[in-house]
Amino acid sequence: MARGHKYFIIYLILPFYFIGAKEDKFFPKNIFDIDNNKVVISDLSKNKTVCLITIKSVSCPVCTEQLIRIRDRMKEFNRCNLTFLVLAPGGKDGIKELRKRTKFPFPFVQDKNLEIAKRFDLAIPPFEIMPAVILLEKDGSVRWSKPGRGPDYYSDQALSDYLDCVNWI
Repeated sequence: MARGHKYFIIYLILPFYFIGAKEDKFFPKNIFDIDNNKVVISDLSKNKTVCLITIKSVSCPVCTEQLIRIRDRMKEFNRCNLTFLVLAPGGKDGIKELRKRTKFPFPFVQDKNLEIAKRFDLAIPPFEIMPAVILLEKDGSVRWSKPGRGPDYYSDQALSDYLDCVNWI
Protein backbone atom coordinates (compact mmCIF):
# COMPACT_ATOMS: atom_id res chain seq x y z
CA MET A 1 0.00 0.00 0.00
CA ALA A 2 2.84 2.45 0.82
CA ARG A 3 4.49 1.78 -2.54
CA GLY A 4 1.31 2.63 -4.47
CA HIS A 5 0.91 5.78 -2.40
CA LYS A 6 4.47 6.88 -3.31
CA TYR A 7 3.83 6.47 -7.05
CA PHE A 8 0.53 8.30 -6.77
CA ILE A 9 2.33 11.32 -5.28
CA ILE A 10 4.98 11.21 -8.04
CA TYR A 11 2.28 11.16 -10.75
CA LEU A 12 0.50 14.01 -9.01
CA ILE A 13 3.60 16.24 -8.64
CA LEU A 14 5.49 15.39 -11.86
CA PRO A 15 3.28 17.41 -14.27
CA PHE A 16 3.70 20.51 -12.11
CA TYR A 17 7.48 20.09 -12.16
CA PHE A 18 7.52 20.22 -15.96
CA ILE A 19 5.08 23.12 -16.10
CA GLY A 20 7.33 25.13 -13.79
CA ALA A 21 10.43 24.29 -15.83
CA LYS A 22 8.75 25.26 -19.09
CA GLU A 23 7.67 28.64 -17.72
CA ASP A 24 11.33 29.64 -17.45
CA LYS A 25 11.72 29.50 -21.28
CA PHE A 26 9.22 32.32 -21.80
CA PHE A 27 10.06 35.97 -22.30
CA PRO A 28 8.44 37.97 -19.46
CA LYS A 29 4.86 38.91 -20.32
CA ASN A 30 5.22 42.42 -18.89
CA ILE A 31 8.49 44.28 -18.66
CA PHE A 32 9.74 47.84 -18.98
CA ASP A 33 12.16 49.14 -21.58
CA ILE A 34 15.04 51.52 -20.79
CA ASP A 35 12.68 54.50 -21.06
CA ASN A 36 10.31 52.95 -18.50
CA ASN A 37 7.67 52.19 -21.14
CA LYS A 38 5.75 48.99 -20.54
CA VAL A 39 6.53 46.26 -23.08
CA VAL A 40 3.84 43.58 -23.33
CA ILE A 41 4.72 40.68 -25.62
CA SER A 42 1.09 39.84 -26.34
CA ASP A 43 0.49 43.44 -27.50
CA LEU A 44 3.65 43.55 -29.62
CA SER A 45 2.75 40.25 -31.27
CA LYS A 46 -0.91 40.99 -32.04
CA ASN A 47 -0.23 41.83 -35.68
CA LYS A 48 3.49 41.15 -35.96
CA THR A 49 6.12 38.56 -35.18
CA VAL A 50 8.44 39.66 -32.39
CA CYS A 51 12.15 39.20 -33.05
CA LEU A 52 14.31 39.40 -29.94
CA ILE A 53 17.91 40.41 -30.56
CA THR A 54 20.32 39.78 -27.71
CA ILE A 55 23.45 41.90 -27.35
CA LYS A 56 26.64 40.51 -25.82
CA SER A 57 27.55 43.86 -24.29
CA VAL A 58 26.95 47.52 -25.09
CA SER A 59 30.57 47.80 -26.24
CA CYS A 60 30.42 44.80 -28.62
CA PRO A 61 31.33 46.15 -32.10
CA VAL A 62 29.88 43.12 -33.90
CA CYS A 63 26.59 43.50 -32.02
CA THR A 64 26.49 47.19 -32.93
CA GLU A 65 27.04 46.32 -36.58
CA GLN A 66 24.28 43.70 -36.33
CA LEU A 67 21.72 46.30 -35.22
CA ILE A 68 22.79 48.67 -37.99
CA ARG A 69 22.54 45.89 -40.59
CA ILE A 70 19.02 44.99 -39.45
CA ARG A 71 18.01 48.66 -39.37
CA ASP A 72 19.27 49.08 -42.93
CA ARG A 73 17.30 46.01 -44.06
CA MET A 74 14.08 47.16 -42.41
CA LYS A 75 12.15 47.32 -45.69
CA GLU A 76 12.90 43.64 -46.26
CA PHE A 77 11.97 42.64 -42.71
CA ASN A 78 8.76 44.69 -42.89
CA ARG A 79 7.61 42.33 -45.65
CA CYS A 80 7.74 39.56 -43.06
CA ASN A 81 5.74 41.66 -40.63
CA LEU A 82 8.48 41.75 -37.97
CA THR A 83 8.92 43.98 -34.99
CA PHE A 84 12.06 43.95 -32.88
CA LEU A 85 13.05 44.00 -29.25
CA VAL A 86 16.66 44.32 -28.06
CA LEU A 87 17.86 42.65 -24.85
CA ALA A 88 21.11 44.04 -23.48
CA PRO A 89 23.18 43.67 -20.30
CA GLY A 90 24.67 46.61 -18.46
CA GLY A 91 23.45 49.94 -17.21
CA LYS A 92 20.67 51.97 -18.79
CA ASP A 93 23.03 54.80 -19.78
CA GLY A 94 25.24 52.43 -21.78
CA ILE A 95 22.22 50.83 -23.45
CA LYS A 96 20.82 54.26 -24.35
CA GLU A 97 24.18 55.16 -25.90
CA LEU A 98 24.07 51.93 -27.96
CA ARG A 99 20.57 52.83 -29.16
CA LYS A 100 21.77 56.32 -30.11
CA ARG A 101 24.84 54.94 -31.94
CA THR A 102 22.81 52.43 -33.94
CA LYS A 103 19.64 54.52 -34.40
CA PHE A 104 17.76 51.27 -33.93
CA PRO A 105 14.11 52.38 -33.57
CA PHE A 106 12.76 49.58 -31.39
CA PRO A 107 12.53 49.01 -27.62
CA PHE A 108 15.69 48.17 -25.70
CA VAL A 109 15.31 46.16 -22.51
CA GLN A 110 17.93 46.05 -19.77
CA ASP A 111 18.62 42.50 -18.57
CA LYS A 112 19.45 43.04 -14.91
CA ASN A 113 21.52 40.19 -13.48
CA LEU A 114 21.05 38.34 -16.81
CA GLU A 115 17.67 37.09 -15.55
CA ILE A 116 16.05 36.93 -18.99
CA ALA A 117 19.16 35.57 -20.72
CA LYS A 118 19.24 32.74 -18.16
CA ARG A 119 15.71 31.72 -19.20
CA PHE A 120 16.97 31.10 -22.73
CA ASP A 121 20.34 29.62 -21.70
CA LEU A 122 22.14 32.66 -23.14
CA ALA A 123 23.74 34.08 -19.98
CA ILE A 124 27.52 34.46 -19.96
CA PRO A 125 28.21 35.40 -16.35
CA PRO A 126 29.09 37.69 -14.87
CA PHE A 127 28.09 40.48 -17.33
CA GLU A 128 27.44 39.26 -20.88
CA ILE A 129 24.73 37.63 -22.98
CA MET A 130 25.28 35.19 -25.84
CA PRO A 131 24.33 37.11 -28.99
CA ALA A 132 21.27 35.61 -30.65
CA VAL A 133 18.25 36.29 -32.82
CA ILE A 134 15.04 34.72 -31.50
CA LEU A 135 11.55 34.72 -32.96
CA LEU A 136 8.96 34.70 -30.20
CA GLU A 137 5.48 33.23 -30.25
CA LYS A 138 2.55 35.32 -29.00
CA ASP A 139 2.95 33.76 -25.54
CA GLY A 140 6.66 34.67 -25.35
CA SER A 141 7.96 31.17 -26.08
CA VAL A 142 10.64 30.51 -28.69
CA ARG A 143 9.49 29.79 -32.24
CA TRP A 144 12.98 29.85 -33.76
CA SER A 145 16.42 30.90 -32.60
CA LYS A 146 19.90 31.35 -33.97
CA PRO A 147 22.57 31.91 -31.32
CA GLY A 148 26.00 33.27 -32.12
CA ARG A 149 27.46 36.16 -34.05
CA GLY A 150 30.93 37.01 -35.26
CA PRO A 151 32.92 39.29 -37.58
CA ASP A 152 32.21 37.00 -40.55
CA TYR A 153 28.78 35.75 -39.48
CA TYR A 154 25.67 37.76 -38.76
CA SER A 155 22.52 36.04 -37.59
CA ASP A 156 20.35 38.55 -39.46
CA GLN A 157 21.23 36.61 -42.63
CA ALA A 158 20.05 33.38 -40.98
CA LEU A 159 16.85 35.20 -39.96
CA SER A 160 16.34 36.45 -43.50
CA ASP A 161 16.98 32.96 -44.91
CA TYR A 162 14.58 31.38 -42.41
CA LEU A 163 11.77 33.87 -43.07
CA ASP A 164 12.48 34.32 -46.80
CA CYS A 165 11.12 37.88 -46.59
CA VAL A 166 12.24 38.71 -50.11
CA ASN A 167 9.76 36.21 -51.54
CA TRP A 168 6.78 37.23 -49.40
CA ILE A 169 3.86 38.66 -51.30
